[in-house]
Amino acid sequence: MRGNLTITDATGNRPASALEKMRQGADQFPNAELLRLTGWRLAVLLLSAFAGFTLLAYGGLAMTKGEGSFAAVWMPNAIAISLMVHFRSRSEKFIYPALFAGSFAGNILAGSSLFMSGAVSLANVLEIGVALVLLRKMSRVPPDMERVVDLARFVFLAAIIAPLGSAAMATAALLASGNGSWEAFAGWYVADAMGIMLIAPPLLVIIGTLRGHYPVVRRHRLEWLAIMGGGFFATLAIFWQSEYPILFLTAPVLVLHAFRLGSFGTALALAQVAITASAMTAAGHGPINLVSGPINEQLIILQVFLVSGFVMSLPVAAAVAHQYRTMRQLRMRKQQFRMLAKNVSDAVLQYDMNGVCTYASPSVKSVLNLPQEHFVGNRANAQVHPDAQAEITEIQRRLLSGETTKERFTYRRLLDDEKGEAVYIEADCVRSSIDPEDADDEHAIFVSCRNVTVRVELERNLVRARKHAENAATAKSQFLANMSHEIRTPMNGVLGFTELLLASDLTPRQRHHAQLIDESGKSMMRLLNDILDLSKVEAGQTQVTQEYVPLAHLLQSCAMLHSANAIQKGLQIKLDLDPALPQAIVSDGLRLRQIVLNLIGNAVKFTDAGTITLRAAVSGQNMLIGVEDTGIGIPSNRVDSIFNPFEQADNATSRKYGGTGLGLTISRQMAQLLGGSLSVSSVEGSGSCFMLELPLRLPSKEAAIPTATPARPEDKRLRRSARILLAEDHDINRILVTTMLERCGQQVETAENGEVAFAAIKAARAQGKPFDLVLMDIQMPLCDGYAATRAIRSAGISASELPIVALTANVYDEDKRAVIDAGMQAHLSKPLVLDDLMQTLRRWLPQQEDTAPAPLAPAARSQPAGTMQHSPALLAKWQARRKEALDAVSHALRQNLLEGTDAEELARIVHKLAGTAGMFGEENLGSKALAFERALKAQGASEDRERLAEELLRAA
Repeated sequence: MRGNLTITDATGNRPASALEKMRQGADQFPNAELLRLTGWRLAVLLLSAFAGFTLLAYGGLAMTKGEGSFAAVWMPNAIAISLMVHFRSRSEKFIYPALFAGSFAGNILAGSSLFMSGAVSLANVLEIGVALVLLRKMSRVPPDMERVVDLARFVFLAAIIAPLGSAAMATAALLASGNGSWEAFAGWYVADAMGIMLIAPPLLVIIGTLRGHYPVVRRHRLEWLAIMGGGFFATLAIFWQSEYPILFLTAPVLVLHAFRLGSFGTALALAQVAITASAMTAAGHGPINLVSGPINEQLIILQVFLVSGFVMSLPVAAAVAHQYRTMRQLRMRKQQFRMLAKNVSDAVLQYDMNGVCTYASPSVKSVLNLPQEHFVGNRANAQVHPDAQAEITEIQRRLLSGETTKERFTYRRLLDDEKGEAVYIEADCVRSSIDPEDADDEHAIFVSCRNVTVRVELERNLVRARKHAENAATAKSQFLANMSHEIRTPMNGVLGFTELLLASDLTPRQRHHAQLIDESGKSMMRLLNDILDLSKVEAGQTQVTQEYVPLAHLLQSCAMLHSANAIQKGLQIKLDLDPALPQAIVSDGLRLRQIVLNLIGNAVKFTDAGTITLRAAVSGQNMLIGVEDTGIGIPSNRVDSIFNPFEQADNATSRKYGGTGLGLTISRQMAQLLGGSLSVSSVEGSGSCFMLELPLRLPSKEAAIPTATPARPEDKRLRRSARILLAEDHDINRILVTTMLERCGQQVETAENGEVAFAAIKAARAQGKPFDLVLMDIQMPLCDGYAATRAIRSAGISASELPIVALTANVYDEDKRAVIDAGMQAHLSKPLVLDDLMQTLRRWLPQQEDTAPAPLAPAARSQPAGTMQHSPALLAKWQARRKEALDAVSHALRQNLLEGTDAEELARIVHKLAGTAGMFGEENLGSKALAFERALKAQGASEDRERLAEELLRAA
């Protein structure tokens, strides 16, 4: 506040602990505490500085015993430096003139000339200013006199460096007056240096102690009085007599003060010794007067004595104070450690480099359920639970050897809880030195343990829940797959006979009923396909491939497929393709086609009048495909929910238009599988726009681009007398398929495995009579269909030269993809349907101009192989193979041979039964065999295998 004397820190408040702030460093403690003085208070300060310096200067000169104005110990400068370094005033520039005036007056009173008084006063002010500048620039201000480093730095800067300039100036003045000499320089320098060295540090300690910067050593008042009084009278006794050279007796007096009374007591004792020694020596008393030389030698002895007293007292007191602080901090840290160790929830242990426990916190009792004595003196792997023995031993080895420095692991505690339940402990282990700053300090292993039983149980429950969820998803997928197979078999019959019925002579009413049956059956199949697709996507079983996709052709074909339904409703499907649209992209053509077909189908379904527009454009690094209609639209509050399974816009929509509500769900999930998104914008009553956004990936320049669209199989005539190789290990299947091919007018050769097929293909090619087509069974001994196909393609026989069609009972998408990836061109599922076989032949057999269609009755084209007439010999062979397979299943079930290599061999036998039964009219037996084969290959639960084996035997 203006006009008041305030001592503040940077925040304007008196520091709670100035000593601590001093020890934090000069960057955290102000250069000096600032005195804001104005008006009469400044005048009082300046007058005090003048008067004080005048008296001190006169007193010092009055005790001078040599020629010239030099005292033995010059105190005024020391006192001024001490006060100004501790109390820095904003009006400091006015203090220097006051000090100059005081010095000048003191010298005049002591009898000095005007010239010498002015020169000496200027030298004094110069010395004070240099000392303050050096201390403020190069040291902590104010210095901590209980730190040996600060004390030494203060002595060096203020007592050794600063007096050099003033001594030189004073000597120059003496030379000008005719009294200058080297002795004069040395006398001035030593007197000033001694004053600063002997007076300033004790005075700084006294000021700091009075202001609370240094703690006063807590001793009993009687001890303080005894030591201080004893020290004074001892010093007085030493210097009262002049007969014995007993100056050395002051040393134990000062050291006693340093050890018992700390820095404050030592500073008082040192000041008392200096004043007593100087005063008594000036009065002609004391051992120094025993020196028989000139007075200058006596001054030197006095100065040396005082310096020795300073060296033996304040540095020792500073070292003792440092030790006291260190011990105090150590006690505090020990107490903190005890408190932490007592109250911490973790158990803390320390092991030496021999692996022996040297410390265990009290909390080991609550965490590890064992007392401290159980651990101290024992190794970590002693008396632990057998489940954790090996792990703890290995971790201890790694830590002791230095292989690792940190470990975290969870183990079972030796003792279970009171209920007999297992308790699990998590341990953090760290190899480190006790004092990281000491490179030679011995290392130790520190372990903290905590009870994590609840967390372990939660993790195990999560694992179990996840496993149950995965098992449920697998069971659901398996159930849906089985249901699909079970439903498809009778539905194929329903749709097939309905188609035959519609091809016959029916009355209008009968035809209408038959058409309803056909539409209901197809709806059932679509629902089944949707459920299967959704199930596979949710189970993560849908595989996405990156392949060449002719985009424009795909979009045109999708629009074409729905054009008939659109025309029936009086709708128009428009195609709007961006000219910048690439000719082809890299994506999954099958999934992309499915999405677009779903969107167009929905648009046709929910639009009664107007147009449906299929658009495609490029937007930056993405491709946009939109389907826009003028249909009923979607209410705004239902837009987000239409992508949920089994949901439509509302119940009325579901009743009016039908459907499962799965199409959009599957489409969005398919879009996400392709790395894109599916969104919708809609206005109720005006229409909707579904936007498919996919990343735009262009094929490489080397990618083959088809130049022409192959003709549809039904547009081709069936070529006769083509050379076909049938690779099939099952003899009955070889006979049956050969018969079907011969009925189609083809020439057939057979091979019982992939090796024989590969050899036959190479031989026919070498003879100039290559095969036109290969029908390749997938599962064959020695060399299966995949390996044989890869070998054929590796031999340089391309697909255009020799197409290969797979024969298998597996009809999943991944099986079809595996066939294509192996180098085959198509896929025929067992049991074979003659119409499917004929379409495959039309598609893949090379055409000749002069070929005529094979003579085949139209009614036989859609017949399954099982409805064909077989020879008695073939039927007898089938019955024998059938009995062998069923006997093998029955034997394996009785002997429990449904695991391992036995299961693999049994799967090969059942595979032949699954692929052949349908060809002899036993579709149910074939489906049971196929389900049992999948269970054997999937390594599922043994109960499922036994159940499916029993179902197969019952079906037989």
